Amino acid sequence: MKTISLSEEILDKLKIIEGKEIDEKIFNLLETNALMRLKECEERIFEFESRHGLDFEMFRKQWENEAIKDKHSHRVERDFMEWEGFEFERKKWLKFLRDIKEKV
Repeated sequence: MKTISLSEEILDKLKIIEGKEIDEKIFNLLETNALMRLKECEERIFEFESRHGLDFEMFRKQWENEAIKDKHSHRVERDFMEWEGFEFERKKWLKFLRDIKEKV
């Protein structure tokens, strides 16, 4: 275990965070941040799913089978790259949440 020091100002601010001990408060902050980021990813993923009428795996399969109209247009290529990035980030935040839940 590593020891850290916190300023009185930070300790005072941590009083409003749920938890009895500092470790529990920090885990709660980590969880809240991860949930917020996960929600942002899911909102963006929903935008792409709504725009294209598919989930990402179906979109990827159609992309690979040349079934996407205007596949090489700037907007469609950008959508693919951004969507893929948000899918990756979503998985990263889900893993992070599982990891911190195991520690609590």
